[in-house]
This record gives sequence, C-alpha cells and structure tokens, in this order.
Amino acid sequence: MTLTIAGSNYTSSILDGTLTIRKFGTLRSSFYVKLTLTGSGSVPKAGEEILLTEKDQVLWGGILIETEIECHSPSLASVTLRGQGYEQILQRFCLPRIVLDEMTPTDAATFIFNEYVPQEDGLTVGIIDPGPGLSNAYDFYPAKASSVFDYLAKENGYFWWVDADKKFYMRGILPLTSSEISIDLTEKDPNRLIDLQTFVLRESTAGYRNVHIAYNKHNYAYYKSFHVEELGRMIQRYGSGQYGAATNSSLIQTQTDAQLLAEQMLSSAPGPDEIEFTTDSNCFILGQVISVTAPVCGIKEPQNFTVSETKAVYFAGEFRYTITATRRMSDTPVSLQWEQALAAKTTN
Repeated sequence: MTLTIAGSNYTSSILDGTLTIRKFGTLRSSFYVKLTLTGSGSVPKAGEEILLTEKDQVLWGGILIETEIECHSPSLASVTLRGQGYEQILQRFCLPRIVLDEMTPTDAATFIFNEYVPQEDGLTVGIIDPGPGLSNAYDFYPAKASSVFDYLAKENGYFWWVDADKKFYMRGILPLTSSEISIDLTEKDPNRLIDLQTFVLRESTAGYRNVHIAYNKHNYAYYKSFHVEELGRMIQRYGSGQYGAATNSSLIQTQTDAQLLAEQMLSSAPGPDEIEFTTDSNCFILGQVISVTAPVCGIKEPQNFTVSETKAVYFAGEFRYTITATRRMSDTPVSLQWEQALAAKTTN
C-alpha cells in the first residue's frame, strides 16, 4: 500500500494503526492518518490530493481538508491529516446564478456539470440516469454545487456521488450487490464468514421511517404511503407506530405520481436494526446484501442486511475492517418504477 499526497510519498511516515478510511452508504468517504516527519522535507497542505494505491490500483482518492502539526523538537513533528472523498470538490465549489429554460432535472444536471464545473478539477460524467422526462424551468441563485445537485437529484428521487476515478453519478439506485458470504452465529451455513471477530446488534429509530409522504407544494398533489409490515411491528411496541418522512418534487403532477414516488422512497428505507462486526476479510463493500442469522440476538431466521458503512484501519501491513449493515425493509432493490411510469407522460 502506498500513500501519496500531492505526488509525494508518505508511506514510510505513517504511524501504525492510524490510517483509517471510512465509506458511508450514500457513497461519501473520509480519510484520517497520523504521520511522523523528520528533517525539513515536504509537509502536506490542506487542499492537496490524496491517493492510496496498491499495485497501480486506486484504493481510495480524495482531498486533504485539514492538517495539524505538533512539533516535538526542531527536527521532529507529528502531523494529523483529515481528508474527504472527491465529492468534496462539489461541496466546496460555488456556482453563480444559473437560469435555465424548461428541461428535465437530468438535462439540467448534465448542462450545469459540463458548463460550470472546472475541468481543472478532473471530474468527468459517469452516468446520469434519464429520469421521467418531465421538464421544469430552473432558477438557481449562487450556491454550492453540491446543494444544486442535491436539489436536482431530489427532483427524481435520485442520489449523486463521485467515485474514486473522479466520475460523477446521479442515479435512482445506489449500487447493490449480493453475496454468497453470510453471518451465521449458529455456524451451520458453510458459506458463513469464518473470520468473524466481534458481532453487535443495535436498534435505533433515528432515520427510521415506515410512512412516507410525497407531494408537490405548488399544485397540492399528495400521497401518503405505508409500509404495512413495519407499521404492524412498531404498533406492537407503542402507540400508532408511525415514523414518517416527506419528499417534495415539482415533477409530481397527480396523486398517482405522488404515490409512485412515496412508495419508491419507502422501499429504499432501512429498518431500525443495525449490525456491526469486525473482520480481516476484505470481501465486504458498500451496498452488499448479506444474510444474517443470530438467534441469541433475536434473529432466529435469516434476514437480509445491506452494508451501509465500512471502516478500514491499516495496521501491521494490512487493513482490518469494521462493517456496519442495516436491515432491509424490502428484499428487492430500489425500483425505478415511478420514473418509468412518469416517463410515459407527455412532457410539460
């Protein structure tokens, strides 16, 4: 593994056990490391590019956002560095006021990216899904590029991210992948993870929802969708059992449009259950669906969990991993059904 910052190699300066890469479910990531520097060599500067590579493969890339240098002697210092994935470029870059004639959110995102994001930053377009094909006029006041793309993505119920190759994506489905490897505390599944070092089950209502409202604040189109099974589960615990959220989209023209969006947003919602386990195995990635059986924790039958966060710590020449996964409320990937249905409509 090689760590370079602004082209300088700092691998030999890494304090063992401090290099940490965290990747989150919405495809954001962070970097942390402590270095020991001697003499008067180059010192990393905030705003420089970070690359972690192994045999010409990029393990992680991003931008250095914070440095802290503690001097121990005239020739010895400790340097603490924090970085963020390449999405930081769009979170720091401010767009001017942009007024667009009627176009789809996809066309607006593509136009803004191509016309306003500086080519010097090295970002390119990966995939921007076409969406439903409905158009709106847009008037954006000066704002961070990330907030503009947040708005356009939300119009379609999409997500946006930048990968390690500096490619920009805006899609309705976060990457999902199935796995033969399971977590089985009964030790009956031959495909279970053998190197399971620790296992924790948590439940939290933070961010949980079993009711979702989709609406258009301009024409009052509205629909309230319920996840019946989850609602029944929570009613048994207390009160109405309702945990709600809402999404506004100017693309919603009818109650049917609102229903399709509300149902899609609800189908992608995580359950309240979350597992965390540690392993030296590098086979887990964000979006990976794994089967979990843990009777001692109340999971008597296999349930599907989706990896929502990975934490990799470099120690003694190898990465060690902490994996977080949330229970999926649906056994099918997030569907593009509502976009496909709206695509059949006549463009405004």
